[in-house]
Amino acid sequence: EQLARVADELENALQSLVEADLVAIRRHEFWLEVEVRTDILFPSGVATLSDNAYPALDALAATLIKYPNPLRVEGHTDNVPISTRHYPSNWELSAARAASVVHRFARAGISPDRLSVIGFGEFRPAQTNDTPAGRNANRRVIIVILAGEGAPAPTDTAGVADEASRAAQPAALPPLASVTPE
Repeated sequence: EQLARVADELENALQSLVEADLVAIRRHEFWLEVEVRTDILFPSGVATLSDNAYPALDALAATLIKYPNPLRVEGHTDNVPISTRHYPSNWELSAARAASVVHRFARAGISPDRLSVIGFGEFRPAQTNDTPAGRNANRRVIIVILAGEGAPAPTDTAGVADEASRAAQPAALPPLASVTPE
């Protein structure tokens, strides 16, 4: 139910981008995916967000901040090799792009403990890399909204941090097995 509400809100907030085929929202039983084409996020070969990225990411964040769901941000690239001082391979580029999105979400008020970064590089293509259109489709960031429990988060984001600090202590780890020499 909660994921359906999140999906409905995201579809409304991002309707113009969905209609322009720059954002896709996919519903699954235990998660949602919001795929954002890198055309609107990043210039070629860099992980610094473009000015065009802010409205889409801010609309996403404004919806996602209301819910407690964990968020996984996945970076994907095409298979064209990259080797720069900053990005020796597509793995680093994809992870850096996902991290840029995570930082934007954190600045928008989404609690960092809900966020994670994954860089897949070119290893999970959506289409073949044999054509320019296929390579373009493979350059993307996917925000995965995982199923979470509870009601929508308070609108006062400071309350979220306060609530987290009052949460129960983390579970104790089991003791390490003792190893006795033979």
